[in-house]
Amino acid sequence: MADVTNVKIGACSVKFNSIDLGHTKGGVTVNYSPEYAEITVDQHGNTPVDKSLVGEVVTITVPLAESQVANLAKAMPLGTLAGSGDGRVTLGKNAGARLGAQAHQLVLHPLANASDNLAEDVVIHKAVVHGEVEIGFNNEDERILEVEFIALVDTTKADGNWLGFIGDSTD
Repeated sequence: MADVTNVKIGACSVKFNSIDLGHTKGGVTVNYSPEYAEITVDQHGNTPVDKSLVGEVVTITVPLAESQVANLAKAMPLGTLAGSGDGRVTLGKNAGARLGAQAHQLVLHPLANASDNLAEDVVIHKAVVHGEVEIGFNNEDERILEVEFIALVDTTKADGNWLGFIGDSTD
């Protein structure tokens, strides 16, 4: 039966490596994109008789509203915090630098839920930031730092749980 209490709205907190990334602006988005190979046989031509999973990609887009050097360092994972009091991020690595060492748990928790209500949490076991970073400077808008995380396979987890989960893991 339909239940209007299942209709949800609202923002979420974002924790990466157990660190709260602060305010967001524009909404956090989770995208799950499975990829399948079609299985065909001569007797049915190009009509698929089945599909087989080839891979799954989970991306999380987080528009960070708090423009600070610490968030820049998270958005540019191959950068390095440097200077007095970690006041800058240095950029430029050799080709071939790998992101896996920068992977950490990413947790999205709906702000409407109590801190101990994990029923709607999104948890990615090993998330890394990838993609472009664009920083806008203008007189009309907040300086939003859009960060895109991607889930990496965590081989310490069981088949079916290599990327993460949605919901409460404590039950």
